[in-house]
Parts: sequence; C-alpha cells; structure tokens
Amino acid sequence: MKRLILVRHAKTEALTDAQSDFERKLKKRGHSDADLVARDLLVRALRPEVLISSPAVRALQTADIFAGVLQVPVEGRHEARFLYDGDTTAGMLEQLSRLADGADTVMVVGHNPDMASLSMRLTQEHFFHFPTCAAVVISFDIESWDEMNVGMGRSEYFIYPKALK
Repeated sequence: MKRLILVRHAKTEALTDAQSDFERKLKKRGHSDADLVARDLLVRALRPEVLISSPAVRALQTADIFAGVLQVPVEGRHEARFLYDGDTTAGMLEQLSRLADGADTVMVVGHNPDMASLSMRLTQEHFFHFPTCAAVVISFDIESWDEMNVGMGRSEYFIYPKALK
C-alpha cells in the first residue's frame, strides 16, 4: 500500500506590485496553521519519507514546517517546478512516481486548483472546499508508484486548520 498526502500551501501575504506571485511569503497565521496541521498528521502517524514541494516561496515555507514537525530527512526533500507551473494529471503522476523513489508515504506541497483537482481525480471524491493548508491523505492498493492512476485512490483523511481550532 502507498499513501499520498496532498497539501495546499498555508495562508500567504497578498500579491502586490512590488513582488511576483512566486515570491509571496506565508503570513504569521500561515506559519501557525502549517504547524497545527503538521502536528495533527504526526499524532496520526502520517509521516512521509519523501516530501515534494513547489519551488514557490510560500510552498517551500509550508514544506519546511511540515518537514520539521514530521522529521522528513533532508535527502527526502525535493523541489519540483511542475507543481508551480502545472501539468496534466498524467504528467503529474509520472513525475510524482519518479520522485517518490520507493517510499511508502509521500507528501506533496503545492497550489490550488491543482491540489484539489488532483485529489478529486485520484479518488473520484469531491474536494471543492480545499482551503489553505488543507491536507488530504489518499491511499492506493499498489506495490509501486508507477501503478498509481486516476480513480484508484481512497481518501483516508482530510483536514484543514479551521477544523482543528
């Protein structure tokens, strides 16, 4: 069995003319929300061996908080540009499979609408409400990540900061 944890980055500062979207940072609330959700996953023993993040500043900040709380080793952390630029579902699955590197549990920190859309495609469940720092745990009855495909996943757990407050 394989588990994929999809996380939308935490709450960010507003986009201004002085910065690019890529450079946006987490707000103070974003830092505390990421810590809150990561600790909830830790209590549930949902610890990834590999963490793949968009290279956007806000996603990397979120990923760093999760990696710290969940004790993801440095060698298990990857940046993946396709998580910022977007890709087809098939393209995302192919790249995630390659980066998963034999791990049983993998976390992906990215952006909406991609995280919600990928969750819906993999599970055929509805995640229309996928707020900042939401996390969904999807399990697959597969031996290898390259077997992962649309509709094969089962949603095990869905959490977001407001549900923990």
